[in-house]
Amino acid sequence: MFEGFEEYLRDESKAVAMRLFEINIIPSLLQTPAYIRAYQGALVGRGASTQQQADERTELLLHRQRVLAGDPAPLIHAVIDEGASRRSIGSREVMVEQLWHLEVLAARPRVLLQVSPFSLGELRPFAHPITLLTTPNRAMVGYGETQKRGFLERDPETLAGWASEYDHLQVEALSRAASIEFIREVRKGFDHG
Repeated sequence: MFEGFEEYLRDESKAVAMRLFEINIIPSLLQTPAYIRAYQGALVGRGASTQQQADERTELLLHRQRVLAGDPAPLIHAVIDEGASRRSIGSREVMVEQLWHLEVLAARPRVLLQVSPFSLGELRPFAHPITLLTTPNRAMVGYGETQKRGFLERDPETLAGWASEYDHLQVEALSRAASIEFIREVRKGFDHG
């Protein structure tokens, strides 16, 4: 586990709102079990992880998803880079199921889903995935990851900058309705591909 991740998990389980941005894969909290297993299986296949580590990560993620599906569920706003929806993880069937799952989640009142299109180009504010959590006392916590490390961010000035950048990302991303339609069309492409 990355540094700060355990502390982040404690904050995540209490969050009243989450803002997620992911680049290369569907945000972990929105992944189906088959998608998770396909991704973790690839890590094992490349020797980047043991099967035990992959199983532990899968179980932790499924547990996190169950906690966040509780009542009341936090407000989740996820902006997904276009590449994450088009990049095949696992089989065609896994991708069809995953994209269908996003459509179902997007219909929930406490899930706001948007796609950041490739056409955003250099205007996309983040080069790495980030998460912004709002805690019950309205404090903000951030978490980011690079290939080799994760970092927990509590500095108010840094978090204000991240929040402002996220606001710009939301404005530039496809609308909620256009994003759902985009995901539906990508799913159909996998379904008929």
